[in-house]
Amino acid sequence: MNFFRLKSNNEDLGHTLLENVFINHYMPQAPGSYVKVYILGLKYAQNHSETSLSNEIIAKTLDISVEETEEAWKYWEDQHIIRLVPYSQGSADVTIEFLTVKELMLNIKDKKPKIDKYSPDRIIAARQNFRIKDMFEYIKKIYGREPAPNEMFTYLDWVDDYGMPPELVILLIDDCCTRGKKDLPYLKQVAKNWFDAGVNTLEKANEYNERHKEKWQKYGKVLSFFRLGVLSQVQEQLLYKWFYEFNYSEEIVLRACSFTANTMKPSFSYLDKILTEWNNKGLKTIQEVEAYIAKSDNTSPTKSRTNSKNPKSSFSNFANRTYDANALEDMLLKKSRGELIE
Repeated sequence: MNFFRLKSNNEDLGHTLLENVFINHYMPQAPGSYVKVYILGLKYAQNHSETSLSNEIIAKTLDISVEETEEAWKYWEDQHIIRLVPYSQGSADVTIEFLTVKELMLNIKDKKPKIDKYSPDRIIAARQNFRIKDMFEYIKKIYGREPAPNEMFTYLDWVDDYGMPPELVILLIDDCCTRGKKDLPYLKQVAKNWFDAGVNTLEKANEYNERHKEKWQKYGKVLSFFRLGVLSQVQEQLLYKWFYEFNYSEEIVLRACSFTANTMKPSFSYLDKILTEWNNKGLKTIQEVEAYIAKSDNTSPTKSRTNSKNPKSSFSNFANRTYDANALEDMLLKKSRGELIE
């Protein structure tokens, strides 16, 4: 009888087969360190290595803790793509069996009974995943009560439909509750906004929140001048245009606001006319704007000089006022349910 074995003297020249199904459907939602543990273990499994690969060796190789390595295996077992088989009854040592993800998905589609999306069985099944279970526990601490079934279904929808990891769901709820916004419709709209903006990690969520806060602080200065209590979608589009398409600073936009002070009814359309003119003239700094204003006054003797000087002092009362960025966001959420422009 003949025996065959492919031998390579250089391990780096070998290869590890990673299924596209894993890359597309499992990897995006998994913590990065868990993915590393899976791939390293898969490499040794496929190459029939005679080396004993302990959790300690994996942890040292990947520069993570042994506890995190063990959590990774539990996570992948919860995802049903590996199986932890004890060496013997009562043994702490296990054999890690890597299952063919493609076959599993085909079997699941063909054989797995469908669970009603709003059935208690869905919650029971979801709690088998330790990260989902921990998510519900954290939410319980945030609210000081057990989440209601309709709330739990909503959070599971975010995980399943929006691809949010449980940790991101916790961050969203904690952030909203910290701002005193605990009602479910509000949370749903924020979750939709995050999904539409491509927020699917903790890092992206923090970046999004910082951008959002900065944006509404800029908008607040203009809204304070116009004493607006309600912001229309058209007005928001103009604000976005001035600050992010023209890239104008607050100082320049407020300087333009000063020109509307002498009109019978200050308006966004008049302000847009001024800022569009400055943008078309290539004015990008406050110094260039002031020079242009001075030149315009000098070349137009009939034009009232109060247009450029008196209003500048008249808007000093509002220029340093602050406008609650959270209040602005809430105002628009209530009006248009999340059609925010990023």
